[in-house]
Amino acid sequence: MDLVPQDRLITVQPLRLNRGTRVAIVVGLAALVGVGCGTKNAPRAAQMSMAAQVAAPAPAVAAFARQGSTLARENSLVIDVSESQLEGQFGKVLDRCTTDVKHHCTIMQSDLSSGATPSGSIRLRIDPEAVEGLVAFVSGLGKLEHRSTTALDLADTMQDTQTRIAMLTSYRKQLLDLQAKVGNNVEAAIKLASELSTVQTDLERAAGEAAYQTKRTSTEIVSIEFAVNERKAFWRPVHEALENFVGNFSNGISQAVTAVAYIVPWLFVVAP
Repeated sequence: MDLVPQDRLITVQPLRLNRGTRVAIVVGLAALVGVGCGTKNAPRAAQMSMAAQVAAPAPAVAAFARQGSTLARENSLVIDVSESQLEGQFGKVLDRCTTDVKHHCTIMQSDLSSGATPSGSIRLRIDPEAVEGLVAFVSGLGKLEHRSTTALDLADTMQDTQTRIAMLTSYRKQLLDLQAKVGNNVEAAIKLASELSTVQTDLERAAGEAAYQTKRTSTEIVSIEFAVNERKAFWRPVHEALENFVGNFSNGISQAVTAVAYIVPWLFVVAP
């Protein structure tokens, strides 16, 4: 026996429906399934139950409201070091972070450059309670020229994510309940399976966003920039000048020739 009329199932397009419309479709399918099974009060009971599940606040949302800070902090440091010590001090910060397992220190990015403008930069993530200790350690490697801290409040974003997870979880449960009632109706089963796949994908994406937001608020990012401004090597300017001597000499000759080309015609005017 077909539990859901075929002409009604054809109009269901789960892949293009928003959440509110999906809930309405689920309620309608539940009513049709209840009629097909011969239960007169099932449609209204199913509708009330499903509406209550969507409207009720999820435990995850309530727990989120009670938990800690929702601020995502990022610290920036600029350290001036001597050119001869740049590579060594850079390596000390990397070694400290990689060995600090207790505070979950993780190197996100590192870059070391030499040449005419030597510099280094490190971007890492660490537990909030270890930030000041790390700042004190890095400041001892050179001269602290600049420090700044920015904070981004993710409260609304996290609340929206948790709400979306709760609604998707409730919607998936409703689809699973309907899937158990369709019986031998192949087309209805296919449409429900397609919608379940879409909901599962959305749920996994939202869970990934929630995990990232939790990581951002439970740890802090520290960006360290090593600059060689005040303590360049004494012979560095001389060395750079010698390296560029041939090029500068060539440019000087070309400018002199150009100047002579402009001056010579005026001699025929001024000399008489």
